[in-house]
Amino acid sequence: MRGVVLIFGLAIAAGVAVWWWLSWRRDTGSERMLADLSADIERGGIADLGRAQALGRRLALADPGDREAAARWAFAAATLAADYGVDTSRETAEALARVGAPAPADAPSVIGAAARALDRLYAGDREAAGRLAAEGAAADGELPHPLYALGRVRARDGDLAGSARAFEAAMIRAPGFTAARIAWAEVQLDLGDAKTARATLQAVLAQAPKDARVALLLNEAEAALGALPTPLPFTGCPADRWLPPAIVAACSLARAEDARRRGSRGDARALAEAAAALAPDEPRLLSRAALALAQLGAVDRASALIARARRLMAPGAPTLAWASAAAALGQGRPRALPTGARPADPELRLLVARASLAAGGVGALSSALGELAVDTGAGPRDADLTELARLRADGAGAAHAAADDPMRAYVEGLRARLDGKLDVAAERLRHALSGHGDACRAAGEYRATLRALKQKPEASLFASLRAENAVCPNLPRP
Repeated sequence: MRGVVLIFGLAIAAGVAVWWWLSWRRDTGSERMLADLSADIERGGIADLGRAQALGRRLALADPGDREAAARWAFAAATLAADYGVDTSRETAEALARVGAPAPADAPSVIGAAARALDRLYAGDREAAGRLAAEGAAADGELPHPLYALGRVRARDGDLAGSARAFEAAMIRAPGFTAARIAWAEVQLDLGDAKTARATLQAVLAQAPKDARVALLLNEAEAALGALPTPLPFTGCPADRWLPPAIVAACSLARAEDARRRGSRGDARALAEAAAALAPDEPRLLSRAALALAQLGAVDRASALIARARRLMAPGAPTLAWASAAAALGQGRPRALPTGARPADPELRLLVARASLAAGGVGALSSALGELAVDTGAGPRDADLTELARLRADGAGAAHAAADDPMRAYVEGLRARLDGKLDVAAERLRHALSGHGDACRAAGEYRATLRALKQKPEASLFASLRAENAVCPNLPRP
């Protein structure tokens, strides 16, 4: 009998030991996965956040009581939505439900509040997003997540200085939180400081050479500084590898802007339209795509993107404000250009010159070109700016665009009108009625020239302009 009891006791002890060993291995594995999840969130790249989603989901489903895993899962999903326009609302809600009711000074609650703020930001509810982010930032003095969310909210509200401060505070709390460094560099671009942004992005890209978002932001900085484009981690925005629409759209947009500045208007228009078709609900990307399209004459398409962006971003946010000014100028309703921060975007150089010409004629254009240092070659080369410079009395040298380029035809038509050569002006302006940002104004100049010649325009000539800019006031009545 004693032997049976002894054997039974040993079996129980062995079972307990096996159970303890398996539990220890499971806990160790969970801790390692949670550490990997946290590291992926701190890096913040698209691939990192995708891994964080998967890890967080796995941990939360394996242990429904693991509130921290659920909170970080929610944060990864919500960041994908706010930063990349990926609709993760249902997954964020599922993860947040596992976090449960908020607890004071509780890390899962603080991270969960940051996730809720980013989720509300994606939905366009900036007021709720700001409140949640501010409450999270005040409740905890160590975690960077609520400060990251606060920085994102302030940027959408147009408070770039406040956004930069929030990201700086996040970096102080967690120096390894690379996502905050990238977002801070993006804000510096929108504040117009391309040099500072470039230095930060170069350092980040050295650590994460495959991060497409960092490479594209660095490409923006290089373009603004007039340097050669930074090689992207992929060529031609391929569709045969998995990339989120935001990345592919941003890549197409970068190529479109470069093509326009080089004078390849047809390529630029096709690439810009491709970017617009792919762009998700990420307002900075929508605003930049709208600006590019407006400069290329696709004003109605630009206005549609601006309307989408306005649901998610304050109208006074610099990228959106400048895009709106470009659309208004293209519609033949020029307004005063935004004051304050001018984003580090070479497209704005052309917009400033065009707006100056519309507001004050050739004299104002000459002053603007002087301020933009077009003559000195400072800044990126721009074929359209070079064409506009020919309007000055001393700027009628050889053209850089093809003879049938609509922007060249527009400039030559205006130049002929200024010189009193109305027949030449009419012929050139006839070829400038679509395909560039000032096509609406060209239509007004063309009709005025024909009236002076006592001629009537052919209605069919305005079909393309009507299709791309239906609200242009210079269109003849159908």
